[in-house]
Amino acid sequence: MTQALQILAAMLIGLGGATQTSMLGALGRERGGTEGAWISLLGSVMGITIVLALRAARGDTPNLPSPFDRVPLQVVLASIVVVALVASLRGLPPYFAVTGLFGTAFIVGAGLLVPSLGVALFFGAVTAGTLVGAVGMDHVGAFGAAPHHVSALRVLGVSMLLAGVVVVRSG
Repeated sequence: MTQALQILAAMLIGLGGATQTSMLGALGRERGGTEGAWISLLGSVMGITIVLALRAARGDTPNLPSPFDRVPLQVVLASIVVVALVASLRGLPPYFAVTGLFGTAFIVGAGLLVPSLGVALFFGAVTAGTLVGAVGMDHVGAFGAAPHHVSALRVLGVSMLLAGVVVVRSG
């Protein structure tokens, strides 16, 4: 993967982070901050256990100590987490189940992209994507939040951050 595509992937991870944060705000208003974090964490664990189970099922054994390298255990763990997530979401829109998947994308993305991009460029690109997404989420009042409309000053701030990513990459 070229570095430009890796930077784009990191920015998309950041956009997902803005979406996750907006969803966590909505969960916090509905259930409370800690409860929203619980639902998000369950989604993250569900996501990574499903990825590990799929990898193990196709013969790409996860590089984890036994018994975590086996399909049956991954399937059992994923099942338990899915049941806990469904129970925790009772009374909430089902789309909140994906909140934690954005966290999964971040941690998997960091593991894949940091070795080639470096920590600074990865975080710069993620932060730029997060800020672009956050400005958009604020503008429309995503997930029931109060809208904060785009202004020239906000666009200037985003532009400066994007320029910072270019500087970090060039340095």
